Amino acid sequence: MSQDSGRTEWNREQLRADDASHFEGRFARLARTEVHWLIPAEWFAPASSECRDMFRDGHFYGCICVAQAVGETLATKFLMDHHPAAENEPGDTCAEKLFRAGVITHECRLAFLLIRGDDRNDFHHLNTNVPTERVKLEQRAEECVRALYEIESEVFAYDISLQGTVNPRRPEYWPKVGANMMQVFLRRSY
Repeated sequence: MSQDSGRTEWNREQLRADDASHFEGRFARLARTEVHWLIPAEWFAPASSECRDMFRDGHFYGCICVAQAVGETLATKFLMDHHPAAENEPGDTCAEKLFRAGVITHECRLAFLLIRGDDRNDFHHLNTNVPTERVKLEQRAEECVRALYEIESEVFAYDISLQGTVNPRRPEYWPKVGANMMQVFLRRSY
């Protein structure tokens, strides 16, 4: 056996042991969070899906940063592009503008604000005051994942007919591929 193949096998075994040692924590985090099963096949869909995966796997910095980026994208690019007439008051966040325009509910507005938090710039710039305690990071990441679920559950709400047809409540948010078809991004529930 060559030295390289021995190292490869050793790495494989270390990875298996690492996976096994983290399984219960991953499962517990998975059980505490949900994803909206179906969202439009838009540029932010894969990143949004990775938020929960990162939380499940214990990558809390990444989860928080990506959740904040997705939340910001949904508010500033996606929803504001669909609702350019949303009233603009100086100093307002896009969530405030969208709420005042009747685009989102008060609960959705709060979810956007929770994701942004007062730490958005700290995480974005990795400032020195970003928490390093794993418990605090896990709590913040979980808040972000839950809030993102709330936003997507409202903005991308849909019903499924008895025939199995997906009927979005806001069809203007879903890309069309013909008269009776739309592009969707499916997510696994685990």
